[in-house]
Parts: sequence; C-alpha cells; structure tokens
Amino acid sequence: MPLDQDHLRDAAGGVMPFGAHLDELRSRLIKALIVPVALALAVFMGASHVRGFLVRPLMEALAAEGQPTNLQVLSPTESLMVDLQISIWAAVVVSLPWILWQLWKFVAPGLYSHERRFARFLVPLSSILAIAGLTGLYLAMPYMLRVLIAFGNEAPRTVALAAPDAAPGGPAVPVLDADPASARPGELWVMRADSQLRIALDAGTGDGRLEVHTIPTRVEGSLAQQYRLQEYVDFLLFFAAAIAIAFQMPVAVLLLGWVGILDTRMLRTYRRHALLACAIIAAVISPTIDAFSMVALMIPLYLLYELGIILLSVAPTQAVAEGGVIRNALGSIVGRPKYRGRRTDADEGDE
Repeated sequence: MPLDQDHLRDAAGGVMPFGAHLDELRSRLIKALIVPVALALAVFMGASHVRGFLVRPLMEALAAEGQPTNLQVLSPTESLMVDLQISIWAAVVVSLPWILWQLWKFVAPGLYSHERRFARFLVPLSSILAIAGLTGLYLAMPYMLRVLIAFGNEAPRTVALAAPDAAPGGPAVPVLDADPASARPGELWVMRADSQLRIALDAGTGDGRLEVHTIPTRVEGSLAQQYRLQEYVDFLLFFAAAIAIAFQMPVAVLLLGWVGILDTRMLRTYRRHALLACAIIAAVISPTIDAFSMVALMIPLYLLYELGIILLSVAPTQAVAEGGVIRNALGSIVGRPKYRGRRTDADEGDE
C-alpha cells in the first residue's frame, strides 16, 4: 500500500525530511547490531558449553550404537572457526526479537493502524512456530542420528559368558557408571554409557590430581564411524533452518488467504493434495530414509496445514485489520463468528 508523508512523522508529530529518515535508519541499525555483537562475544567465551549442547544428540546416538563418542577436528583452526560459527548463529537467533523490534520501530511510523495489526499478529506467530519446530528437532535428533548410524553398523563379534567360578582368562577392567572419586596413576576402567576405556595419568601438575585420558572403543567391524565436527555442525544448522522455514506454513497460508489467492473452502477441498505435498517435503528435508522418520515429520507438517485453515477462519483480513481476532475466535467457538473469510463465486452455499 503506498504511503503518504502524513504517516511519516517523527515523535513530535511533524513530517520527517528524507535526511532525518537516513539518520533514523542509521540509529536503528546501530542499535540492532549492539545486542547481537555483545551476545556473540558472550557466547564465544562459553562456546564449549554451547558446542557440547549441540553435539549431545550425536554423542547419545553414537554411544547407543556402540561407536566412539568422539568428533574429529582436522585442522588447527577448525574448532575455533566452529565456535565462531556457533557464536554468530546463536547470537543472531537469540537477539532476533530485538532486531525485529528495531525494524518495527523504524517502519511503524509509516504504516496505517490496520497494517500494524497485521505485523503484530504475524511476528509472534512466526516466532512461536519456529521455536516449536526447533525444539521438536532437538528432541528427535538422537533417534534420527541413531537410524543413520545403524546403517553403518555390523554384527559384533561375541564370546560366551564365563561361569562365575571360572578362572579369569585375562586381565579384567572394571565397568563403571561414573568416574571414580579417586584413582591411582595407570588405573583403568570402562564407562558403561559410552564404552570408552579411561586411564588416570599423572600430568605433573603438583596439585595431587590425575588427568583422565580416554581410549575410544567400538564394535568390531570393517566400518569405523568417525564424524567431523565442522560437517556435523553444518548438517545441524542446515537442517534446523529447513525445519524453521517448513514450520512457517500457517504464516504462508494466512498471507495467501489475506491477499485473496486462497480461501478456507479451497484449502479444505485440496486436503489430499496437501497431504501428498507434506509427504514430499518430509522426504526431501528428512536426513534419514526410513519410513518412520518421514511419517513422523509429515504428520506435524500436515497439522500445520490444518492450523493454517483454522487461523484463516478465525483471523480473516477484516478481523485482523479491525483488531477483532480474539472476539472472532470466541464467536467461532459458539458458532457465531463476527467476521468471515472473503467469499468467491466458488463459495456459493459454503457456510
């Protein structure tokens, strides 16, 4: 919608000249960058903890499949660059509400009151959908990674369990659930959770404490599954971006409905086609090729399609423009909505 200068006003109510708009833009850009830059520095100081949080699903999947729970770093700068990458992405994601707020403060004076209501409705909805998608991804990631890792596993070699009174056939290493509180130099034990062999060594620090070194073990086979830190982080970020975009389906449905391209009758008529499209999208963005993972991703995508229909029913263009979404939603529950979606020739008789 074209804007006139009556809506481009400063805080005092006067029309802002073009130079004042440039100053305002520069001020908002500086303010928008301050928070993510500060957050990036703060996250970088504790990047190891954030990195540990991101790689935890992979560690759990590797341990569950009897593989070494270690990631490879193939260059001296790789861990540094990964930490920088994680810090930047984390800072942008966390500070995104602040960035959007600064953008809103810049464009809001040039919008009509009903146009502001559309933005206030869409931005929180989009953020909630993205957070829901990323949370579900993090919770489901250990299973999906375990399925991928299982494709490279081979049947382990086994030996018979010795009788309790049989003579030991070799040195026995204790299997523990946690590191011992104290140990002697050279003492060995195996962690039950990740099957790694650990040895306590005197590092000569002089404080009476021993360093714990690990020796990865794996199920015997011809394939050794060892993953690179950079490749895993790239894979995780790419998949997270795909999920965040896919979960914006209700927002896309609302926008297309508001401009008159879609309506609720059309969306209900083509439910089967939407289900097929969700299945194709799930097959494309799913990192695994098993049917269960694709179905598990297809179901929430289709539910988001249905959510778009519901939102378009309770939040048609006029309801949002006049600020009556909540009132219309309450009316829809009792069967008496105040606002209805835009009607077309194909909607005759569709009540």
